[in-house]
Amino acid sequence: MKKNYRNFLIAILAVLVLGSCEKDPKGTLYTGGSGLVSFISPTYYPALTDTDGKIINVPIGRTDKGGQLSVKVNLTSSLSKYTTVFTVPADASFAAGEAATNVKVSYSDLSLIDPSSLAISATTGFNIAVSLAFPFTLTFNDLTLVSPSHATTIIVNASKLLNFTALGTATLNSNNGWWGETYTRLVLKAVGANVYKITSTFYNRDIAFMVKSDGVTVVCPNQVIDVHPSYGNVTMGTVTGTISGKVVTLNVGAYTVAAGSFGGGQEIITLP
Repeated sequence: MKKNYRNFLIAILAVLVLGSCEKDPKGTLYTGGSGLVSFISPTYYPALTDTDGKIINVPIGRTDKGGQLSVKVNLTSSLSKYTTVFTVPADASFAAGEAATNVKVSYSDLSLIDPSSLAISATTGFNIAVSLAFPFTLTFNDLTLVSPSHATTIIVNASKLLNFTALGTATLNSNNGWWGETYTRLVLKAVGANVYKITSTFYNRDIAFMVKSDGVTVVCPNQVIDVHPSYGNVTMGTVTGTISGKVVTLNVGAYTVAAGSFGGGQEIITLP
């Protein structure tokens, strides 16, 4: 009886194993006729670097490995001047026998446009990492060439982690702000972007802000600036800012901790 039961289990296991072997392989499968193309996914997150030659490679594939094939790709964005800074200078081209290639997006001076966001994150000690986001959309020009089961459009969320160099000494007037004094701090400027970092601003974590392309508006996202001995992290939030000459004025909506708010204030930074 035990032997028959064991044989029954072995038979069931064999069926399951064989059945699993017949399943479709994992990965992207392209369907439809030959010569059809598609983006690999509906979204893509490339990192812009100082060594990328100002080229973003966005992967695409096709349904066969036939002869040479070129496809035109359009770049669009609702953000000002993005289609001037980001361009697709040539058609994407598949070589004969090639099932995958890249759409090559060129970009120029990023300081000519405003990023969609300025992201700040803590690293080690008082240091912060600062990055910019630049979203745009790519679409195949001839939709009859697109595989019906895959993406005709892709949203490219390019990001740039900024590198900084020393600019000099800034004067911080915090008389009506968090610290209540005027003193000097080292200021850094991002390479290739109008982003500034004030080191150990309130004798704690660095802060960063960006001057928009209009040369007047300053963007300063919510960020932790200090650690209160009783209430923990202090966030400088709801900031509006302007720059006139070398003077940056940050009007702070509130300095907040987990327990509540210390109210607002003003930080005035005179750049070197």
